[in-house]
Amino acid sequence: MKCLLLPLLLLLVSTVNAQPKPADYRAVFQQDSAMRKWSRSIPGFSTDAFVLERVSDFENHSPDTLRGKEAGTYFNTYLPLISFSPDKKQWIDFYSYQVSLEKVGKARYRAYIDADQAVDLGDKTTGISTGIVYMGASSWTEEAVWLDNHLFLFSGVHSVDKGFHPFIYIGDTRTRKLYYYSPAGDSLNRTRKYVSWQWAKQKTAGRIIEE
Repeated sequence: MKCLLLPLLLLLVSTVNAQPKPADYRAVFQQDSAMRKWSRSIPGFSTDAFVLERVSDFENHSPDTLRGKEAGTYFNTYLPLISFSPDKKQWIDFYSYQVSLEKVGKARYRAYIDADQAVDLGDKTTGISTGIVYMGASSWTEEAVWLDNHLFLFSGVHSVDKGFHPFIYIGDTRTRKLYYYSPAGDSLNRTRKYVSWQWAKQKTAGRIIEE
């Protein structure tokens, strides 16, 4: 019996150790402009405070094939806001599902706002963009960054009674798994709203036409 249990135990240990964790990418929160801004908005931020709560598969929410004129319109509108993998073959977009932007002229937009948010993963080889996680109306992804050509990280908050509770997702396009991390308790809760780094950098809000 011991001989049978030992390989199983070693397999479980190696599986746990193989899971990506925020602490593995501590430097990203110091060096990447978007993640540095986000981490500084969280009081007492520490990657070690984020513990694994669940592992899930990528969803297949609202797949869309972008080709020709449609692809041109999408990238012309959202290119400054989306995050590309280092090899430029994939991208993460957490803006377009919630804020549909229609370009008016060269530098202005008309916006159509949805209460809900989803995070999309796009593939330039196939032209397909798919929602991999549906956030709903009380959770918001606020920043995203690629860790390599297959691993990406996005962070945000849930709206709770005591402010905004932070979370971090790490995704792997090879295994199509999402690892969800969040701190225990409410000591890291943020009390104020947040504007994502890219949105602020592009001054997007000031370029939206008020209806």
